[in-house]
Amino acid sequence: MDLSQRPGDHECFDYHRDYVGKVPDGNILDRLKDQSQTVPVFIANLPEDQLEVVHAPYGWKIRTVVEHCCDAERVFGYRVLRFSTGDKTELSGWDENHYAACGYGNANGTQQLADEFASLRNSNIALINRLRSSAFDEMGVADGRKVSVRTIIWLMAGHWLHHESILKKRLSG
Repeated sequence: MDLSQRPGDHECFDYHRDYVGKVPDGNILDRLKDQSQTVPVFIANLPEDQLEVVHAPYGWKIRTVVEHCCDAERVFGYRVLRFSTGDKTELSGWDENHYAACGYGNANGTQQLADEFASLRNSNIALINRLRSSAFDEMGVADGRKVSVRTIIWLMAGHWLHHESILKKRLSG
């Protein structure tokens, strides 16, 4: 099984191609493992005094962005679990703005957010490690569109890279 194989155009939603394109070439499992170490450090080192700040033109607090990334990890993992088994039950989409608007806001600082992301990413890596090779080619329907398990796994890495880039831009001034 070639873990460096990128998803084909027939495997992903249109807007997912941007996220997948952000991921450097190479073994996707290695990339996820690297992120399982580097992302929690990045999150833990976010300035606490910036967590509740919304930087125009963005609409979410820094805290909300990190919580969104945790929510996305959960959604991606669930979709991998379902689709990798050949489950053809169509899954609804998720409205990230609805989730963000609920304003969890109870995380006790950056370390708790970092720990949550690390737990979720490590759980997803454990799931991916036990997939049979053919599972990566399995397709399912989410939000009315066909998507492969391979795509979802690449999205895990690319989604974070997308938001990390925005966070760095917001915090640099």
